[in-house]
Amino acid sequence: MLSEKLQAQKLETSKEDRLAVVKAALSIVSGHSLPRNPVPVSRMSEADLVGIKGTRAWDGQYCQMFKDDIVKSIHQEHEGDFVLKQDGSTFYNILAVSGGGANGAFGAGFLCGWTQAGTRPKFKIVTGISTGAIIATLAFVGAECDEVLKEIYTTIATSSIFNTRNLISCLWNESFADTGPLKRLIEKYADETALKAIAREHLNGKRLYLGTTNLDAQHLVVWNMGVIANSGHSDALKLLREVLLASLSVPCIFPPVYFDVEVDGKFYDEMHVDGGMITDAFICDFMLQLPADGKKEQKPGSAVYIIRNDKLISSCEQVPRNLPKITRRVLSTLSKAHSEDHLHYIYAIARRNHTDFNYIGIPKDCTLPDKLTFDQKEMNRLFNLGEELAKSGCKWHKKPPASNNLVLKNG
Repeated sequence: MLSEKLQAQKLETSKEDRLAVVKAALSIVSGHSLPRNPVPVSRMSEADLVGIKGTRAWDGQYCQMFKDDIVKSIHQEHEGDFVLKQDGSTFYNILAVSGGGANGAFGAGFLCGWTQAGTRPKFKIVTGISTGAIIATLAFVGAECDEVLKEIYTTIATSSIFNTRNLISCLWNESFADTGPLKRLIEKYADETALKAIAREHLNGKRLYLGTTNLDAQHLVVWNMGVIANSGHSDALKLLREVLLASLSVPCIFPPVYFDVEVDGKFYDEMHVDGGMITDAFICDFMLQLPADGKKEQKPGSAVYIIRNDKLISSCEQVPRNLPKITRRVLSTLSKAHSEDHLHYIYAIARRNHTDFNYIGIPKDCTLPDKLTFDQKEMNRLFNLGEELAKSGCKWHKKPPASNNLVLKNG
């Protein structure tokens, strides 16, 4: 009797497996897509969030709303908040943190070491992409979050970020992995206390901008997180978490994040993924065009600091004749070229706006693990490397690599 039951269960399991294979085959043949309601192509630039307005803009396009908010930030400052130059005008420091997956441990360690060295400035503006979105958010609140930074980047494991799907289920899903663990991690650290801290710093004249990629429009979307935190909307915390998740969502590996938007009273959805699809780190012109504070005629000065959680210099490596390893090397090469272009772009913006440029990255002789392998031992090694580098008073690079060959306009 027992063997008959086992045989029946075996047949049932076999039946389920066959149905799964048939379902997968039908999905491939039919080009199966999950349902969604995307914004009409001609109206994509007009879409705004449902509920919380005025929180975002497309990078590279003029946005009066963001320009006005920067002017407002000057009037929100308190005396002594930022450094004064000899002429009495204000000097602002701006921080941009790149993506890099597990290699974000380097940037987290660098910020902590910078604090310990006693030379970390107070930042007027902080921007973040991908894993840099988490680092940037904590850096924006201040050095009081250093222990949280260390905890995140030295104690998590791959299982804290995602679960790999089985091969068959990948065929009717949007990604190779499920990010349930990452959502829970974000919920743990991006809580009501964090939301209030972001709101507080925003009201003190600081600004936090995070980047996601609108995949429908192929545009980087810049989110003003302080506006979200101060909106008073019941969904403010939910939106904060969704922006963080979207910025971290490596396409194809992780599923996209959808935002409910509207155009002329009609409701649609937008598909957002990792901001690193467009740029490795970002600074926009409007962030460097800070006006005088109204009390003094002198235009404020500023300095940009870029922390890149990767090596930029090309590294030689013998590539095996193996499809996964060739693919990984191709993607790594594309990423380096992509990142170098954007570092030069930020340098050009800084020159155009008479802003001091500073860049630091992972040293070229450092061996790096795969970005999506969250190995505690390797992350602790990178964290310690960044921490010691900052504590040692390392010199910042004043130009991107090979910038001597770059012809710049207006400078």
